[in-house]
Amino acid sequence: MSELNRESMVEFFGEEEFKKLCNHEAGHALIAYLFKRPLEYVKMDMSKERPGITHIAGSELEGDAHIAMAGHLAEFLMRKDFACDLDTVMKDLPAELYKSDPDYQRFQAACYYFQLAETSVVEQDFNILMACRKSLCGIANALNERLYLSRSDIEEILKGNS
Repeated sequence: MSELNRESMVEFFGEEEFKKLCNHEAGHALIAYLFKRPLEYVKMDMSKERPGITHIAGSELEGDAHIAMAGHLAEFLMRKDFACDLDTVMKDLPAELYKSDPDYQRFQAACYYFQLAETSVVEQDFNILMACRKSLCGIANALNERLYLSRSDIEEILKGNS
């Protein structure tokens, strides 16, 4: 097993895929933090099944739909350099979501549980991520370099981008 560092992660996933994975996990982390969930850390791992982990303490489900969808939406927006509107997201993002994806299943389950319209959750996430794009990019870049961010690391990034 090779040492877990940026170089080994890039070698394992490839540069572009690793960047996409970091962007995805940054979306989960930012929304979890903004929804005041007990976010403990976010980290990248050398695993094809679970390459990123946003660890939230406890079993509370509040905000789960938003957190689950935020990863896919963040990666989508960053790949498009934030140059798209909500209509484009609503039209193009569903084609990229796979029914077997754990985030998508969690998103659907949380929407059902809380009786939320899926489109409303996506719209709210879109508005938050667009408004916080500098912070989102800051978290993604730091995660890409360091592979692990604690809650206090994320707080520092957000303070620096306000």
